[in-house]
Amino acid sequence: MTHSILAMTYTWWRGDELPLLPPLPAFRCQRVTDVPFLAKLHPVEPAKIEERLADANTAYVAFIENEPVGYGWSGANSVGVADIFWPMTPNSRGLWDFFTLASARGRGVYPHLLQAILRREQNEAETFWLGHRVDNFASKRGIEKAGFSLVNWVVFTPERQIRLVPRGNLARAHDDPQGKHLGFADVADADMEPFDFGGLSDDEIQLTS
Repeated sequence: MTHSILAMTYTWWRGDELPLLPPLPAFRCQRVTDVPFLAKLHPVEPAKIEERLADANTAYVAFIENEPVGYGWSGANSVGVADIFWPMTPNSRGLWDFFTLASARGRGVYPHLLQAILRREQNEAETFWLGHRVDNFASKRGIEKAGFSLVNWVVFTPERQIRLVPRGNLARAHDDPQGKHLGFADVADADMEPFDFGGLSDDEIQLTS
C-alpha cells in the first residue's frame, strides 16, 4: 500500500564540511532573547516564544545591514512541527522553525544562517538535525547548500502512523532523534508518493504519531 511522503530530514555532524557559500555582504547572525522583538518577527504569541526559550531553545535572527531578514531556532530539549514534538538526544540539536522574510528571499539568507548556527554551536553539540516539507523545494536547496546530508524520509503510513524511512547513511539515519521517537520503517521507493498538502500550512495539519 502507498505511503505518503511528508518531509525529508537531514543531518550535519561536527567535523563535516561546511561548503563555501557566495558572499552575502553585511550579513550577521545574532542570538536573541528579546521576546517583544521576536514576537514581531514570528506569527505566534509572545507566551509561546517565552515557552520555547524556557525549554532550552535558542532563537537566532539573521540581519543584513542591521535589518532583520530571517530567523530560526536551535533546540536542545525538544523540537517539533504541527502537533508532533520529539525529544532531542544528548549532544544533539534540532534546528527548526526557520523563516526568511519575503524581501530577502533569493539572496541565500537561509544557508548562511544555518552555517552561522553550526559554527556557533558545534562546540556545544556533536550532531544537528533539521527537515523540510516534501513540497518545500526552496528549503531543500538551502539545506543542501549549507552542507547537510539527507538521512530520512518522513512518511504517513496506511495505518495513519508517522515513520521515518532511511535514505542516506544508515548509521546516521538511525541516530535521528525524530526516528528514535516515532520509529523507522523499511519501504520501497515504489510504495511511496509525495503527500498532497492542498495548500495547508503546518499549523493547519493534524497528524497522529
